Amino acid sequence: MIYGHGDEIYRYGDKVKINFSSNVYSQADYTELKEHLMQHFDVVGHYPEPDAHTLECLIAKKLGVKENTVLVTSGANEALYLIAQLYRGWSSIIPQPTFSEYEDACRMFNHIISYDVKDEMDVLPKDRIYWICNPNNPTGNVLVKGMLNHIVRKHPRYLYVIDQSYADYTLAPMLDPKEMTDVFNLMLVHSLSKKYCIPGLRLGYIVASPIIIGRLKHIRQPWTINALAIEAGKYLIENDVQMIPDLKAYLTEAQRLRQNLCAIEGLKVMKTDTNFMLVSIDKGTSVELKRWLIDNYGILIRDAANIRGLDDNYFRVTAQTPEEDDQLIEALKEYVTHLTKVSD
Repeated sequence: MIYGHGDEIYRYGDKVKINFSSNVYSQADYTELKEHLMQHFDVVGHYPEPDAHTLECLIAKKLGVKENTVLVTSGANEALYLIAQLYRGWSSIIPQPTFSEYEDACRMFNHIISYDVKDEMDVLPKDRIYWICNPNNPTGNVLVKGMLNHIVRKHPRYLYVIDQSYADYTLAPMLDPKEMTDVFNLMLVHSLSKKYCIPGLRLGYIVASPIIIGRLKHIRQPWTINALAIEAGKYLIENDVQMIPDLKAYLTEAQRLRQNLCAIEGLKVMKTDTNFMLVSIDKGTSVELKRWLIDNYGILIRDAANIRGLDDNYFRVTAQTPEEDDQLIEALKEYVTHLTKVSD
């Protein structure tokens, strides 16, 4: 695991007043979930299901797929490492920039890694996996659903891991597991942690063919999902809880934030289809900016310098409330002014 992911609030404690570093919606109302978990708190006194099968059945029913095509994992991260372990020693193509854990997982299990999709046809063995983050982290862009569907079906010889962890943070169409049940070279990764804004409980799942799911279950450790996480997942799915009350309005605010960031001299902001965006700054470094924002405003951003393909000019931010976004905008304006004064 590469340290330096978003949401490093545990490193700063009370210094963080506004957290722009996590991609998870920060205004979720946990009142009813808390009440439910307190009423069922005695589950911590017993071992949970070793494979979270009840939760898998609920997810399968909601998705409209067979139960043996779903595997619940401890966040999407466990899913990635399980897949890399199952295909130990294969070739992996990981287009950059993207989520760092794909590379970490592949290195742990001795994959041959390529970052360039142009020439791997002649160089890499045929046993290969394509890792695709859609929506992509950290850029926020979304690949067209029809194109992905075409590519996966056109190349049945290769395996495709499509990580749709941020599917609930975009209005763009995503691959629907129910529509892909006849595809056997595809693994769809999802994050309940992000969908329901519960990253601390670590819940994710994989949808794939029964053969792949069976092999993954054969190598995974028992009891990786704790009892409270299972209970929370069951409650949230059975009650179809909407933690993001108005996604359209939230994404509209994200675009407003992007436009205002674009207006600041020295900042360049990539287009995004989600609630987060990648930004580069002409002067100074993202590490210096991160430290300055914490010390002067209590604002935490995601330093993106440790993401392959990027350098120390890049950082990522996630839309918050309009008032908080305005504070970030003013803080960045002041930082640019500060840099100008220092260089004069």
